[in-house]
Amino acid sequence: MTECMNIVFLMSDQWRWDTLFQEGHVCQTPNLDRLGQEGVVFKNAFTCYPLCSPARSSLFTGKWPHQTGVTDNVGTRMYFERGKMNLEQVTYLERLRDAGYAVSYCGKWHLGLGTLPERGIENCFLSDGGPDGARRGGLTRPPLDSAYPRLDPYYATYTEGIGPDQQVIERGIDQIERFARGDSPFCVVISTSGPHFAHNTPAGYAERYADLPDDFMPDNYSEAFTEENKPIMQSRAYWPCQNTRPLTQKDWARTCQHYWGFCTHLDEQYGRVMARLEALGLAEKTLVAFCADHGEMLGAHGGFDKGPYFYEEIMRIPMIIRDPRGRAPADADGFVNLRDLFPTLISLAGADEVLRRGEGDRSYFETRNGCTFYGYDMYQGRQFYLRGIRTARFKYNWSPHDMEELYDLENDPQERVNLADAPEYAEAQEQLHAQLMAWMEGEGDYMFYARHLPPVGSYIDGRGFDEQHDHGWTDEERAWMRRTSPRE
Repeated sequence: MTECMNIVFLMSDQWRWDTLFQEGHVCQTPNLDRLGQEGVVFKNAFTCYPLCSPARSSLFTGKWPHQTGVTDNVGTRMYFERGKMNLEQVTYLERLRDAGYAVSYCGKWHLGLGTLPERGIENCFLSDGGPDGARRGGLTRPPLDSAYPRLDPYYATYTEGIGPDQQVIERGIDQIERFARGDSPFCVVISTSGPHFAHNTPAGYAERYADLPDDFMPDNYSEAFTEENKPIMQSRAYWPCQNTRPLTQKDWARTCQHYWGFCTHLDEQYGRVMARLEALGLAEKTLVAFCADHGEMLGAHGGFDKGPYFYEEIMRIPMIIRDPRGRAPADADGFVNLRDLFPTLISLAGADEVLRRGEGDRSYFETRNGCTFYGYDMYQGRQFYLRGIRTARFKYNWSPHDMEELYDLENDPQERVNLADAPEYAEAQEQLHAQLMAWMEGEGDYMFYARHLPPVGSYIDGRGFDEQHDHGWTDEERAWMRRTSPRE
């Protein structure tokens, strides 16, 4: 095991794929640009579920969310506030530790309060709570500048103190330095909460994008809940920030400026990690990977954050792997899924004994996939059953209790026109449906057998679509939810 490569995994939350390596994009990420130039950028990387906890359950176990049992968010202010991924679902972190790796996790876990220590991962600095819900390791949040123009919960700034994600980065660097003094290979996960909203950034970062046109609006924007021939599940907000109707053109501009500023701030912090690896003489002994759990709507289709839908803005994720030996994948343009990232890294590291039968074959460096699959089941206790397949040309979304969707991405890359049931696309839709059903059956997906489901958006406890669970909202948040109404 001492001959195995080290692994440093830089994980972000809600980072859009188009901010990286897209010609003409304004977002400044020089350190991730360099990582991509030295490594491999996977141009067609996708999440398996556009929601934090389910995606993370898949990432860290190599199973689909319907197999891990994590099909909704868990944690503070969630419907499943005390929920967690079952401890019988063994993670790659535990398997690496058992094989002799030194393992550390720093930052956002989002798979249950305190469950990493329960799993025997002792080197933890968690930003989302310990067994009693308290924060571990002294993570603090600097005061926000109330005099600074802001629109909560979309963005804000701070002018003093060190932000939470920078604290996470510093603890991750500390762990790398400590493990560097040992004899074992190590795996350090550094998981930032950003650029997930609220986009709270140090002063000056949003100003780097101050030269936007006066009439700027986000790419692919439309007024919220106004697009025609779309599923019911896209007809309303399910969290206060998803009701974007009150936002003005200037609000959207400031929101985007803060989002990109957040990305730039995090890029600088990732640069510190890579510089430290070089200074310690570890750069040539360490695999470095960067990706997000999912993307961010940022105005596309009038949306903010994410929701029960499969638009490119939240499904497609940035994915970079730097192997200092310069290994090339079988097909960098092929489709890869978040579920297979750890089998890829472990295989590249030479720790194949950690992998179970067939997992090594899923490595990005071995596979040539012409499509990818994904799913969605719940959000905050509400039921949204949805499965999808993405190919080079088409995206097909199927729901047993809502409308189907079919998009021709060659002719409609913004996914405006739903072509489901269009006669000229009937053959393509039939083929995609058959391919999706075959995948569901092969993966033991219970939705393959779905026949009778409760109304879309209703709660698992029996409450209807029009009710709203009380997550301990502030008065302002409750007012936002009251202003949200279903599409007529």
